[in-house]
Amino acid sequence: MEIRFLGIRHHGPGSCRNVVHALHHFHPDLILLEGPPEAEPLLSYIADQAMKPPVALLAYCPDDPQTAVFYPFAEFSPEWQTLRYATEQHIPIRFFDLPLIYALAVDKTKQHEEKVAETDEGEQHNVDEAIDTHDPFDHYARIAGYDDGEQWWDVEIESRRNATGIFEAVEEAITALREHLPERKERNLLREAWMRKIIRTAEKEGHEKIAVVCGAWHVPALVTMPKVKEDNERLKGLSKIKVDCTWIPWTYDRLSLYSGYGAGITSPGWYEHLWFNPADDGTLWVSHIAALLRKNGMDISVAHVIETVRLANATAALRNEAHPSLSDFNDAVMTVMGFGDDTLLRLIRHELTVGNRMGEVPDHVPKVPLVLDVERQMKKFRIPANTEVKKITLDLREPNDLAKSIFFHRLALLGIDMITPEESSGKGTFKENWSSYYKPEHILIVIERAIWGNTLAEATVKYVHHRAGQINGIAELTEMLEKVIPADLPDLVTAMTEQLDALSAVTTDIMQMMKAVPGLVHIVHYGNVRRLDYSSVEKMLHALLARIMAGGVLLCMHIDEEAAGEIWEQLSSVDYALATANDEELTMMWIETVRKINSSVHTHPLLSGYTARLLRDRELLSADDMQRVLRYYASVGNTPSDMAFWFEGFLKSSGTVLLIDEDFWKLINTWMASLHADDFMTLLPILRRTCGDFTPAERRKIGEKAQYGMDKNTDGMSDDVNFNPMEAEKVIPLIWKLIGIKNDE
Repeated sequence: MEIRFLGIRHHGPGSCRNVVHALHHFHPDLILLEGPPEAEPLLSYIADQAMKPPVALLAYCPDDPQTAVFYPFAEFSPEWQTLRYATEQHIPIRFFDLPLIYALAVDKTKQHEEKVAETDEGEQHNVDEAIDTHDPFDHYARIAGYDDGEQWWDVEIESRRNATGIFEAVEEAITALREHLPERKERNLLREAWMRKIIRTAEKEGHEKIAVVCGAWHVPALVTMPKVKEDNERLKGLSKIKVDCTWIPWTYDRLSLYSGYGAGITSPGWYEHLWFNPADDGTLWVSHIAALLRKNGMDISVAHVIETVRLANATAALRNEAHPSLSDFNDAVMTVMGFGDDTLLRLIRHELTVGNRMGEVPDHVPKVPLVLDVERQMKKFRIPANTEVKKITLDLREPNDLAKSIFFHRLALLGIDMITPEESSGKGTFKENWSSYYKPEHILIVIERAIWGNTLAEATVKYVHHRAGQINGIAELTEMLEKVIPADLPDLVTAMTEQLDALSAVTTDIMQMMKAVPGLVHIVHYGNVRRLDYSSVEKMLHALLARIMAGGVLLCMHIDEEAAGEIWEQLSSVDYALATANDEELTMMWIETVRKINSSVHTHPLLSGYTARLLRDRELLSADDMQRVLRYYASVGNTPSDMAFWFEGFLKSSGTVLLIDEDFWKLINTWMASLHADDFMTLLPILRRTCGDFTPAERRKIGEKAQYGMDKNTDGMSDDVNFNPMEAEKVIPLIWKLIGIKNDE
């Protein structure tokens, strides 16, 4: 019996090519591959023509889908080519890693222990993490003069064209490393004990040739077998959890090291190129770069391509390397095509070096019903799962776009953010903007929500109803109801409306009521747009506003600046919302509320000023009333800060009134000029904050107006004290003649 250990790096094209070569020459009668045994029933899909890498095995706990693990495969992954070889040659293959029923249970226990460690011994835990994430191949990199272990492995293993004895050399190198850096991670020790157990089982079955394909780091631990008793003791008493598996599409972006994937690589697109074009001297790769740059408007010629390839090969030769590396090509591109500027490398990295490829999985792969329903609707609406952000604009007057909108809103309610809303050109219109972007992790959210129902509509209703039942504030419930209405779930809307009605009846918090008003107005208005009946919500809105009118004055009395600022925001929101409601009764109730707040002498000056502005804009505050209020705040009994707060409220976010109302301008100018220097410095922050809300144009015009002083008019024209009316009358007949008016006098 012969066992060959093929130590690989996950997703390495050189390792992949070496494994394929070794398997064809060794002709094993059994292959043991690092992977989860629970996924073996899914291996039959490897031969399906609809299975196109990159794809991933997803293993998850049905009771807790966030407890999950992905096993990604690209076309150039050694594991994928091993699976293809076994399928095509009809050779038995087994995943021989630690079963996930144990491994995920260990991970959950570890996560709990880490949370405890973060609480009790946070500093030490962080130090341990730093040690665990250290790349052991950095040691060889320093000896050989490379930047890091990744580069060392690329040059010495992945890029080596002569693969003779490569696996033996890898085994020897890793053995030396593990003697210097013994494995201490309990999870890896458990995995290796289980791997040895499966190897022993395969030996007892009488196989003649066994090929073991696993991560290179594990090879020394599998070649040298400890006693069976030691492995059994380590594996004894492992806890279990239930695990399900499925295939899902994957992306090069998520295969990248930058995505946080533990076994990630820096350049999936480059590795794909190496796998399919092993003999390329760089001409094809640089031609792809040139085509990309031309597509983006850059003037790249054939001469640029030739010089870039020459420079990359020359650089590799100077380093005594047989072939240029990706780093050599990047340096050459930056020098020849970018003239020393590395900006274009960002585009190349995104489009080519990492790539935007996304895999495909057959429709008949076992999936939870909710996943099938979501995928069915995405196909129905022709919405592909994109690795690029795609903008979608919907016109709700079109039946198909309206159906898409309902689908998108239901996804959003479930927290599935593969399609997210964006700002459109106004509320209550027939236009909606969305953007789509697929991440493989989205499938986990869908699976997690599957406990609420087998279809998207059913799951959305039950999930939102559950969340709504935990809400005790009418503002928060109103916000959720706003999101539910476009999802076309009438039974859920009815239930939430009844809950909102019950909550509003017992709510005594005026701030909560005011926060709810804009949402309720929007619900009523949106119902009109979609021809829905929200008369009950409209009645509720009238009742809330009546209660605000009754208690709003007390809310604004005897409060500090911070509380006044919060109340101002709510008053402003309510005023804007009611202006869009176009309801005469609501408007009258709101005006009466504003009057009461404004007339109270105990109202905070900020709110008094703001309500005065609302009344003045509606021409409900006369000039005499304004004079009386201003005299009151400018009187000796009030502090300068009271006057400053009043002005801030009155001028909130608009300085136009200072430009068009001369009487008001003179009053402010007089007050400012009368301030003592110390009082002015005290009030300066408030005054700066007030003016800071004005538009740049308003600030400029106010400054121009201020520089002329009180004796100048709004046009900057001075009143000439030597003006002689008698002399002026002499020119009038001439002016009439010039403009063609006949003077009969």
